[in-house]
Amino acid sequence: MTQNLDNVLNEYIDALALQSWEAASDYFHEDATVIFAEGTYNGKPAIAEVLRKTFSLIKDELFEIRDLRWNHKTAEFASCSFCFKWAGTINGKRFTNPGRGTLVWICENGRWQIINEHFGPMPR
Repeated sequence: MTQNLDNVLNEYIDALALQSWEAASDYFHEDATVIFAEGTYNGKPAIAEVLRKTFSLIKDELFEIRDLRWNHKTAEFASCSFCFKWAGTINGKRFTNPGRGTLVWICENGRWQIINEHFGPMPR
C-alpha cells in the first residue's frame, strides 16, 4: 500500500521540528540532493552531515510552510513548491528568514522519499 503523500509531507515537517537527523533521515532517498543557499549536498551521507551540523547550531527553531502547491503528482513522482517561514536562535541571536522551497518526491515500493530538496530566499 502506498503512503499518502500529504501525510508524509506533514510528518516530514514534524520530523524537521525535532532537529534530529535520525527523525528526518527516513524521508530522504539514498541518492537525494539537497540545495541550500550555502551549498549543494549529494547523497544521504552528505545530507546527514549538513543537517546534523545545522541542527546543532540552531536552537528554538520554527519552520512552517504555507502556499503549498503540488506541481505534479503521479503514483511514482511528485513535486511541490511552497513558501516557508523560518526562525531560530544561533549563538544567542534570534534570526528569522522567509523563503521558498521545492521538494521532489519519488515513490519506490509504496514509500515516498525526497529525491531533491531546495530551500532558498524570497526574491528581491
